This record gives sequence, structure tokens and C-alpha cells, in this order.
Amino acid sequence: MRVLLTGAAGWLGRHLKPRLVALGAEVVGLDIAPSPGTDVVGTVADRALVARLFRERRFEAVVHAGALHKPDIARFPAQAFIDANVTGTLNLLEAATAARARFVFTSTTSLMISQAIRAERGAAAVWLDERAGPLEPRNVYGVTKLAAEGLCRIASQNLPVVVLRTARFFPMD
Repeated sequence: MRVLLTGAAGWLGRHLKPRLVALGAEVVGLDIAPSPGTDVVGTVADRALVARLFRERRFEAVVHAGALHKPDIARFPAQAFIDANVTGTLNLLEAATAARARFVFTSTTSLMISQAIRAERGAAAVWLDERAGPLEPRNVYGVTKLAAEGLCRIASQNLPVVVLRTARFFPMD
């Protein structure tokens, strides 16, 4: 299977790519940062680049793990989050739909963390799943991830789409 992996230089991407390769996938890593896992340096916000990659590589699946994240808020303006997290997701969804590729989108569990959970006001731990809500984005990162989830929901009418709300990733050492 030919897979486009966005965010190849990120924590998730750099661990996911070797695993996908070990399972027999032909993986092309896309990221704005050069890294051992980055095959193409560029941004998902570049519609022409995304279209060219799909045309040339004929992807059968996309794992969209690339994004600007909460720590990036201090370094980038809100528009950069919209460009990368919303427009970039739309570019990928449109290309994947045209190619009839499968699509995996990594969102965030931060959308599910209510003020009560953050303040630890509950008497017990709670299980967070797709029924948790209401979703309350706290910053531009959350707003753009929720918007991208909405785009995935719309695209799922014509495309196999999975949205994973991932948590933070930490080294095992």
C-alpha cells in the first residue's frame, strides 16, 4: 500500500513511519522540517504540492499526523494554524477523495477536556470517548483541530475516514 504520512518529522510520524514500512507499506513522509523520515519537505497548505504528490505517487492511504500544535501558539500567528490545520487538511481530503484513498486524521483529546476535568472537580476518573462533550476548544489549536474534524466528517460521505483523538506522546525511557 502506498501511504502519504504527514508530520513525518514529528514525534508520532518518526515512530509511525518505520512501523508502516515494517508492515509492508511504501511510505512517503511529508513535513516542513527535514528529518530521517522526511522524504518531501513542504507543507500540506500547499495545494499544488499535495496535488503533485498524489499524481506522482498514487497514494492509496493518507495518515495525516502533521499539524501546528498547542506549543506553537507562542511562535506562530493564528493564520498559520488555519493554513496548516484546516486548509492543509482540506487539501489532503480533496486529493484523497479524488484518488479514492483511505484517510486517517490525528486530532486531539484536548477537545474533550472540560473545565471540570481540568480543575479535577470530579469524584472519580471518567472515560473519555466520542460521547464526551460538549467539545470546548480553548485556543486556536483546538478550534482548528475541531474544524478539521468537521471537514473529515463531511468527506466521510465519499471516503473511508478515521479520526483519532490522540493524546500527548512521551518517550518510554
